[in-house]
Amino acid sequence: MVNELIRAIAKAIKNEFPQCDIFTEELEQGFESPCFFIFCEGQREYDKLDVRFLAEHTFVIEYFPKERNQNCCCCAKGDNGDCCCCAKGDNGDCWEVQSKLNRLLELIALDDGSLVRGTNRKGEIHDNVLHFFVDYDFYMLKRKQPDEYMEVLNVYEKTRNGRK
Repeated sequence: MVNELIRAIAKAIKNEFPQCDIFTEELEQGFESPCFFIFCEGQREYDKLDVRFLAEHTFVIEYFPKERNQNCCCCAKGDNGDCCCCAKGDNGDCWEVQSKLNRLLELIALDDGSLVRGTNRKGEIHDNVLHFFVDYDFYMLKRKQPDEYMEVLNVYEKTRNGRK
């Protein structure tokens, strides 16, 4: 199920950001930014009544924005804030992407067409990298093995002390 959720997240992101690479297994050394890295941070299952269980999945989507332009007059001298000539801000790109991810990952479509709602969506920026967290929790059914029937049942019956 985790792989199916990762595919659905990647598909939603690719539709909105076709120019960005998306990595799901591991981040390649020397990758080109901007790009996304998607991984499942944790998965839990809680048994519920009969054959139902609650599956909880927490995903992290990391966004690596464009590198600062070293030939730019503002970026090269390390000005904090918006750049006057290459339109590259410090964290502005990350905040825009987070806003789009909030809407994109609210509902994702799985391979079978069913929709899953993302909850607890939030973003944090550390070292100019956006870390976007989203939970996908839903109920599932366990496959129940059919009961085996007895082949033969012998019953011996007798009344006690002649009573009916």
